[in-house]
Amino acid sequence: MSELPELSREAACRIGPLVGIGGKSGDTVCGLSAVRRTRALAYVFVAAGLAAGTRRELSRLCRQGTRVFRVEGLEELTRAVGRAGVSVVGVKRGPLAEGIGRRLGESGRGE
Repeated sequence: MSELPELSREAACRIGPLVGIGGKSGDTVCGLSAVRRTRALAYVFVAAGLAAGTRRELSRLCRQGTRVFRVEGLEELTRAVGRAGVSVVGVKRGPLAEGIGRRLGESGRGE
């Protein structure tokens, strides 16, 4: 498995407020089960310490056009949604995801 691209803590801080807005609008889903059930995800952010098998499973979403990132500072995103204990956060396609993409920059890596 090729390693997932890493999203820096600084980039997570930049997109945190948008992820939080998505939590209120329903465009952000939290937790592995919710991400597994949700279709048409633009982004999935996973905790850096998540098990390799789960990271491999989530990386398969890339085939559907989902951008999947490993995030060292995932708490920056989960705190914004009010779900500090989760290890996976997904963002549905749409205007919110487009705004996140702009904040991450053209490369989508937030670097």
